[in-house]
Amino acid sequence: MPDERKGEGPGSENLSSSDRSNFERRVTDLDKRLDNARAHHAAKDPDGSSAVRARGMAYGLRMASEFVGAVLVGGLIGFGLDRWLGTTPWLFLVFFFLGFAAGVVNVTRSFTRLQEEIKVATKGDIGRSLPNDDDD
Repeated sequence: MPDERKGEGPGSENLSSSDRSNFERRVTDLDKRLDNARAHHAAKDPDGSSAVRARGMAYGLRMASEFVGAVLVGGLIGFGLDRWLGTTPWLFLVFFFLGFAAGVVNVTRSFTRLQEEIKVATKGDIGRSLPNDDDD
């Protein structure tokens, strides 16, 4: 284990010339390997569709959790108020449907934002009809 009090730890400027050249060679080698990996990834996915797809999946999970969360919060608030005020089941039903409406509004707003981001990323080239193989 290096002793930092003796100047042997991280950030030490006491590297021998052979250590420094080995370090520089390793950094150069790592740069080349990273460039090769980036080029390979860019060749596999030239239009970046996998990133857009992954972002779409993340948005889908987020929208689902927001919707379920809104319904649960609304139902729990209604249930708690019903227990406290003794109005079972009316406030539960009211707040459950309010939570449902809030969830639908959140999903709609998120979907609209996702559509705008995809439109910007694809430069508006989305949703146009393409000829299929069945048309002769």
